[in-house]
Amino acid sequence: MKKIIFIFSLFFLIAIKVALHAYEIDNKQERKAENHSAAREFWRKRIGTFQSNEDFIRSIQKARKNISMIPKRRTLGLDWKELGPDNIGGRTRAILIDNVNPNLMFAGGVAGGLWFSLDAGLTWSQTSPGDIAEVLTVNCIEQDELGYVYYGTGEGVFYGDIINGDENIAPGTIGFGYRGHGVFRSIEPHGTTFMHLEDSWVGKEVNTVAVNAISSDYHGNLYAGAKEKLYRSKDHGITWIDVNYTSNNQTIKGDVYDVKAFSDGSVLLAMGNEYYLSPNGDADSFIKISNSSGVLTPATGRSVFAIAPSDENVVYMSRSDKDDFFDGLFKSFDKGSTWTKIIGGGSDVFAPFTGGGGQGNYNQCLAVFPDNPNKILLGGIEIYEWEEGMNWKKLSRWNGSWSDDNYVHADAHTFSFHPSNPSQYYIGTDGGIFMTKDNGEVFQRLNRGFNITQFYGVAFGKDGAVLGGTQDNANIYIDFTGNTEQSGELHNSGDGGYSAISQLMPDAFFSESQFGRIGRDNSRSGSYSEFFYHKDAAINQEGLDYDSRWSEFITPILLWESESDSLIPDSSMFIADKDYFENDVIKINSNISGLSFIDTLNDALFEGDTLLKKVPKQSMFIYGTHQAVYITRNAIDFSANAKWFELTGAGCYYHQNNTGFGPSCVATSNDGDIIYYGTDRGEVYRISNVSKVVSDETVDSVLVVKIASVFKSETSENGYISDITVDPNDKEHVIYTVGFYNQTTNVYESKTAASTSDDQSFFSIAGNLPEIPVYTVMIEESSGAYIIGTEYGLFSSLDNGTSWFQELEGPPQCPVTFIRQQTFNGSENRGQIYVATHGRGLFTTEGYLTTSSHIDKAVDLNKTLKIYPNPVESQLNFDVEITNGEEFILQIMNSKGKIVLVKNQKSKKINVSSLNSGSYILFIQNEQINYSAAFIKN
Repeated sequence: MKKIIFIFSLFFLIAIKVALHAYEIDNKQERKAENHSAAREFWRKRIGTFQSNEDFIRSIQKARKNISMIPKRRTLGLDWKELGPDNIGGRTRAILIDNVNPNLMFAGGVAGGLWFSLDAGLTWSQTSPGDIAEVLTVNCIEQDELGYVYYGTGEGVFYGDIINGDENIAPGTIGFGYRGHGVFRSIEPHGTTFMHLEDSWVGKEVNTVAVNAISSDYHGNLYAGAKEKLYRSKDHGITWIDVNYTSNNQTIKGDVYDVKAFSDGSVLLAMGNEYYLSPNGDADSFIKISNSSGVLTPATGRSVFAIAPSDENVVYMSRSDKDDFFDGLFKSFDKGSTWTKIIGGGSDVFAPFTGGGGQGNYNQCLAVFPDNPNKILLGGIEIYEWEEGMNWKKLSRWNGSWSDDNYVHADAHTFSFHPSNPSQYYIGTDGGIFMTKDNGEVFQRLNRGFNITQFYGVAFGKDGAVLGGTQDNANIYIDFTGNTEQSGELHNSGDGGYSAISQLMPDAFFSESQFGRIGRDNSRSGSYSEFFYHKDAAINQEGLDYDSRWSEFITPILLWESESDSLIPDSSMFIADKDYFENDVIKINSNISGLSFIDTLNDALFEGDTLLKKVPKQSMFIYGTHQAVYITRNAIDFSANAKWFELTGAGCYYHQNNTGFGPSCVATSNDGDIIYYGTDRGEVYRISNVSKVVSDETVDSVLVVKIASVFKSETSENGYISDITVDPNDKEHVIYTVGFYNQTTNVYESKTAASTSDDQSFFSIAGNLPEIPVYTVMIEESSGAYIIGTEYGLFSSLDNGTSWFQELEGPPQCPVTFIRQQTFNGSENRGQIYVATHGRGLFTTEGYLTTSSHIDKAVDLNKTLKIYPNPVESQLNFDVEITNGEEFILQIMNSKGKIVLVKNQKSKKINVSSLNSGSYILFIQNEQINYSAAFIKN
């Protein structure tokens, strides 16, 4: 009998393992169906769209100006620590190997800045000024004959749109996308400290907000391809002039896809829909070489060039079509004057840019082997090699495991060959940097310290372990026990989203892939199984789920838990196994397998007696889709299927044939009785009496009310609710944030959100914030401080949103997508704050911990100061505890919350005679302490 049981158990375990493996394989295959337009749509909803490049640049210029006027400080004296991952790179657009020292390398991250390596890519560090400055998209890198290194910023071509559906206009002409700031150059040749080349930006902002290609002829001429312009510099980047004009004085229109300069001074250009060649790169010298009846026909998509280093007469060109599928490979033997077609597009057999849809506008790169002008590399989803007279050879496999010799992360963006070893080359991908030393027989990852991962969210356990969802790097688990403290481990594949870690069952992990495919795991091993099922859940006409019809690309999920719940009607039976006396402590099993709680007896209990006790340990998993908001109370019970309840479809829209809309963010009151959620249509809803829902029969107990509605400023268009948070000490106190540039109010607050009966209780607390997209918000449980994550990093307020400061020495000025605080009683990391950035990994506060005794004892870092005279006519004097001669930041805000004066000074007086009559607030910042006082100007 025991043998039979053993065999059955073994069979059962094998079956489970096979099922989990099948899920992992299916989940990996799902990555093929990923369409990068979904990620683009995710950001479009948060950033907004613009009718012209001019509108876009005006918005970011205004934002940068206003940010520069906001003083910085360390809110609550927070010390920030980088969590990593330091072994999983993010989207890498450009790689360069120094032309003198091959051990010196540079690599650029999208929203992660420029990095360098001194050991041929084994380890990486940020170039200077790094996180001190605004972190920008690095899109291309070049080096000139003197050794100066240049990088171009901005990604408008790859994340733009086609105007009014006009397919004859090159993509990228509408201005949203990762922002740029022109061209930067190393201060010294072969240096790792960089300066902004002002003339590449000032007066050229509309164009150089996206610099897509840089090329040097190694004889003093440097070219930068931008939006609607090709620029040339003859003085190492100090001055730039536009040269995109034909020999018959016509302006070449469209965005520059690629530009390549030859050593004889000639220039090859792909701009807009056409191709051009110039003998010297001068303005009015370019000749169109494409025509509709020739071999090189006009383009409908992106094009990239590659020049053979061993014979510059040989040039290759790859391109995609209007739908971003492969559109052909071309070759020239005379520097681009004439072309032959090697292979056309449209084949199902060879489709390098196909991954469930066309991706050639997103991932396309080309390189010629240094020692063989007839051998090339083509990068798309995978890496391909082609040689004259040979068939195409696929070298990589994106859906393999890290240990596979041919594993290279999907989506290649750039190649770079070692200068003295043609068998060794580097690849920039969505998963960082890969390298081979043997012509692609074996690939290895080179991401140590290359912290540019793009996170959408982060979850944390009571022991401090974190799990975060990322762009194209799945969900990353960091528990500080890897090869380094910041080493991460991949869970799942594809795009990750939000995550959750149980505080009651510390090994219970929850993750999601794109469009709301949620999974759970109770081993921390990454073996997730899907657990959503509801009999009324929709399936679209193709028999598919988890797409833009079903939910948002990053679907809101939340795990609420309590150790001391008093509201949920859930009891458990205890049967005495012996006699117990008054005040004895007993252990009672809850209705969740493996979860128990402690109770102290009020009376004696004899053997065999029963006791029915309210279960205080409770959980609720919330899942917001386009069809409805669902909850389950047994998500952390891995011995049973999750029982899902559909709460409401308010604010949701699902249709089999159309993209839907619905929840974009979700939050709960501390007691779990209220769920608040915002939508991508600018609405906020409250679901009350949630604690009563324990069965299908009790779902009708909830009350649903729309409590807020917001529109895009000065329009009737729907706004976008990017995040919502509830004060951990007051369920009436709710804050939500709004996306879009030029949003007059991007942070709203209500003090009566739990009881309001309409949508009029929220008011602006934008104060002096710039009009930038705000993505996430939290209310610090001990001090009541507000901290928000924006397109430009963290901002904070200690006076209920009247005045905001930029967080000093914290997460950098890159998009901050998620911020939360550990507030669970008994956790080792109680009070610790966690931040997810989209470009620089994860951050947390170091040494900032709170306990329950700290609650309601606000940290007062705002000190009052004495000012006189008040009211004041001209000179305002103030007494402040600052040593004479010590510099501090002075700021004056008017009654409308607008900053009217910012100065760094040492004197304890300020002339205010230029201010209009009215009420003002004076702020003075000195290291960690902030002073404030109100005054009246007569």
